[in-house]
Amino acid sequence: MFEKVKNLTNNQKFKSLSAKIKDIFINCRDLCKKLYHWFYQGIDKSGKSLHKIGVSANVVSVMGFVIGLSAINFLAMGMFGYALFCILLNRFFDALDGAIAKYAGVSAFGVFLDAALDYIFYAGVILGFALANPAQNAVAAAFLMFGFMAAAATLLSYGVIAYRYNAPQQAEVKQSPFYLGGFAQGAEVIVAFIILCLVPGWFLPIAIILGCLSFVKALSVIATAYYNFVIAPRKTSKK
Repeated sequence: MFEKVKNLTNNQKFKSLSAKIKDIFINCRDLCKKLYHWFYQGIDKSGKSLHKIGVSANVVSVMGFVIGLSAINFLAMGMFGYALFCILLNRFFDALDGAIAKYAGVSAFGVFLDAALDYIFYAGVILGFALANPAQNAVAAAFLMFGFMAAAATLLSYGVIAYRYNAPQQAEVKQSPFYLGGFAQGAEVIVAFIILCLVPGWFLPIAIILGCLSFVKALSVIATAYYNFVIAPRKTSKK
């Protein structure tokens, strides 16, 4: 009898704890949505104001890129707080140039510049972590760079061919080919960089995980390309 009462009490405690965790999760989710909405509105208003005074989205992209490259130097010197500030500022400018382009009009060169500078920035941050502790981070950084290059090569190649031949899922000029879908997107990469700046000792496992996700993304793009460029045309020709 005592055991039944004890088990019942434990079940009630577990349910109560689960309910509290669920409430905390819901509150955090709602807070993140509000913060994102607030941030998006602020960026949108700023982009509209900058467009009115004649500030170019491409100029903002270049400014953000230069600031982002400064993170390499800070990472190499072990000044992770300053590096994190540069990384976040780079991402802020990246969002801001998109807001300006929304009102100024998206250009082919603007999309190209945004994508190219993003790739170079990400590679630079990986280099910075390798320089911060070469003995511990160099091999993991090389693996992550390998994964990034695999994802980048497949995505950019897919975007070019799809745009040229008007494939069913061609890359839209409104966004960078880096964000066509799959794992290791911009958000995941930035979250990983933020965590690494806060806890640099975690570089090895996070770099390996992110590198593996990049390879998965590359394989998914190859599979998509095969379907759109080989299978889909065959189905169309048989009709």
